[in-house]
Amino acid sequence: MEYNIVSILVKQPQLDASKLQNLFRDYGCIIRSRLGLNQTAVKGGIIILELSGDSNQIDLFLEDLKTFKGIEYKFVKI
Repeated sequence: MEYNIVSILVKQPQLDASKLQNLFRDYGCIIRSRLGLNQTAVKGGIIILELSGDSNQIDLFLEDLKTFKGIEYKFVKI
């Protein structure tokens, strides 16, 4: 079994928060699990996604994710 995990550090949510939510909606068919962690002491938070399905769709999702300012992300295939 293989896991595709994306961890996203949202450093500046005011920049693209609604666009990021729209991206998650657009690629909802490949997002199997989603976990959001926020702290009131800091702006932003961490989003962890488990992706499944078509590898081409996953690649397109990651390419679209690159266009966002104010975030950092890592993709891990386990």
